[in-house]
Amino acid sequence: MATDLGYLPRLQSREEYVDHLEGFTLPTVDELKEGKLSRKLIKSYMLETARHDHDVPELASVFPDRVRLHRLDDTLYRVEDANHSGKVVGLLESLQDRHPVFYTTMVADESNKWVRQVVDQNPWLDRLWLSSPILFELWQYVKRNTPDHRYVRLGFEHEAWYETSTDYHDSDSNNDHEDNDSSDDEDTALGLIERRRSKVALTERLGILQEKLQQLIDLYDPLHSLVQLQIPSGGHGGHVFYHDGRSTNRSDSFVEHRATIELVLKLYRTVTESAENYLWVDTTEVGENGFIINGAPVTIRFHEPLSEATFNRFVDLGLQRRTSRFRIGGYATRRGPTKVHLAAIDRHLWQPFLMEATSNQLLGVLPSGTCGNTIHRLVTNVQRYLSPNIDVWLGSRLYKETVADSMAAAA
Repeated sequence: MATDLGYLPRLQSREEYVDHLEGFTLPTVDELKEGKLSRKLIKSYMLETARHDHDVPELASVFPDRVRLHRLDDTLYRVEDANHSGKVVGLLESLQDRHPVFYTTMVADESNKWVRQVVDQNPWLDRLWLSSPILFELWQYVKRNTPDHRYVRLGFEHEAWYETSTDYHDSDSNNDHEDNDSSDDEDTALGLIERRRSKVALTERLGILQEKLQQLIDLYDPLHSLVQLQIPSGGHGGHVFYHDGRSTNRSDSFVEHRATIELVLKLYRTVTESAENYLWVDTTEVGENGFIINGAPVTIRFHEPLSEATFNRFVDLGLQRRTSRFRIGGYATRRGPTKVHLAAIDRHLWQPFLMEATSNQLLGVLPSGTCGNTIHRLVTNVQRYLSPNIDVWLGSRLYKETVADSMAAAA
């Protein structure tokens, strides 16, 4: 039945939807008959369009023709989808002009599929990429604002996607399932091979995590790749944030969930635009015949060099494939066994940029206008699939320092 998927009712105002999502509305006769009175989890998907000075179409024209946006007020839309028989699949709110948020009560498998279909092939949209440095900075925020007795959930994940068992004499045989977000082309190209995979979930009292977590990270490199963090709520439960911009409301309040998302968006926008302002490469004329080049490169340095085999697979599958999880393509020029220059295209906004890839690091040069989301996506996916322990530099400054300063401005 359609109701099993968790569609929203067709309401006419923000106030009605807020009341519904807060659980204030009365159940329908059908719900009473079927005994389905439990509140469905709200899933939120934070999205990226472009900086305000970029020429971006109206939101309604960004989505595929099958998706209809019905404006409820200045910033909130009811979202209906012809592929779902015109049902209300969720709400879209332009919390910031750069970052719309999609709220839905559909079951997770269905909502994840919907976002993949609508966003991942759309050059005007991208997910928010909450890189490990951003999630670790939110973890610092949790430590400052949460009593020690509260439980906190953290999730870590690293899969050596571009390695095979031939890269190491002693390989992990745990290969029971593939990552849900993986590309079919990459699956086919690599085949069913053994890879190192680490997936760790910790739910513990904050006081204990403050004492022990850094020791665990120092002992085990994959724990540098933080992909999930639950921010405790003022009441029961909390708000779970994932590396790809998803969030699940496990608290008692949609209003508090929305306020927490606003905080994350403010942090994200601040660090993104700070990076753009610092990195964008352009020229300034000086005198009659001279000019100054402004800007700086972004550098992602691996703590351990990649093997030649891993490097080659990464260049082939991660940087050149049309369906790469990095959402980057381009033309590679070999400069050595483990050195490549890439004339790259970011498939979000189709922005060109330059990249140098070696077994020790990635170095990118972003022309003026390139979306800073490129940096967060690179860092997130490098840590998840290539090298969990990295240092990231924006010019001569550590990326994590820029994130920390942005948090201070946002909180």
